[in-house]
Amino acid sequence: MVAPTTPGTTPTPTNDAPVADAAARLNRLADGYLVTAALHVAAELGVADVLDRGACDAERLAAEVGARPGPLSRVLRLLVAEGVLVEFPDGTFSLTPSGRLLRSDVPGSLRGVVRARGGVYATAAPALAEAVREGGVAFERARGEPFFEHLAQHPAELAAFQASMVDRSARAAADVLAVYDFGRFRRLVDVGGGFGVLLSAILTATSGVSGVLFDRAEVVASARVPEGTEVVAGDFFAGVPAGGDAYLLSWILHDWDDADARRILTRCREAMGPDGTLLVVDAMLPERAADGPAVIRLDVTMLLLATGCERTGREFGELFASAGFTLRRIVPTASPLGLVVLEAVPA
Repeated sequence: MVAPTTPGTTPTPTNDAPVADAAARLNRLADGYLVTAALHVAAELGVADVLDRGACDAERLAAEVGARPGPLSRVLRLLVAEGVLVEFPDGTFSLTPSGRLLRSDVPGSLRGVVRARGGVYATAAPALAEAVREGGVAFERARGEPFFEHLAQHPAELAAFQASMVDRSARAAADVLAVYDFGRFRRLVDVGGGFGVLLSAILTATSGVSGVLFDRAEVVASARVPEGTEVVAGDFFAGVPAGGDAYLLSWILHDWDDADARRILTRCREAMGPDGTLLVVDAMLPERAADGPAVIRLDVTMLLLATGCERTGREFGELFASAGFTLRRIVPTASPLGLVVLEAVPA
């Protein structure tokens, strides 16, 4: 609840904290870069995979992961302070429930996400102020080239990014399938579907639906999809496979500004028949920032990395209309990222 104000006055929070508490909170927020860096160290070294086998001290852990015991111990203690690890009186460390999510190859793993955020995304942060003042993309200012072009030239960073996308797609698949029935479609074309994580989940859970995975050649070459799934390489700005009665765009439109997003939607509109359905799985911005902090953080991530942004329901409707679609309904999911399924049809 916000205290009422009159024009020209400064709003006063109703939950005023002592100045010392406010300073401590702001200092903690400003130290966020330390936590990101420490998490990145743990993710890069595979600390959680070692600790998953049992508690151990910094010296033994350092030998396992190829690090120096002294510096590693200091990083581990920061992660203890943040609730990621537990430190025992004998000097050994163990995983908390949050720490267990740093393991690799486990359901719900966030290791890829942490590696991408700490190793790739964070490098653009120093240029954010310049981008806010003067425009442009922070990543391009910091690294000298567009985000996706940069990844193509840096295999280690590309691998971290792709792992983070697989992690996110796996979580999104469960959220989407819990609220949306794909059973009424015959042929589902996943445009920009990456390695096919979401499409595979849909096809596995839904009988009678055939799938087409469409993405760049270097991406679909590593796809893992059910037998019988058609895999097509191409550029969604140039065209998408025809013949689907449903076209799926998952975590695609938020990468692009309205002009480029409209081009992608137009290619989908051209490929589908008059009875086709467009399905967009994306985060949706709340009207008030306090109602969806995770989505707000995601929106600023896009400000760092690309020309895209997160959008409100109204903005999605306007974007769809500009490409020849009518937004028919918005189906929310339980995702903390404000993930929704937007269903649209040809206008």
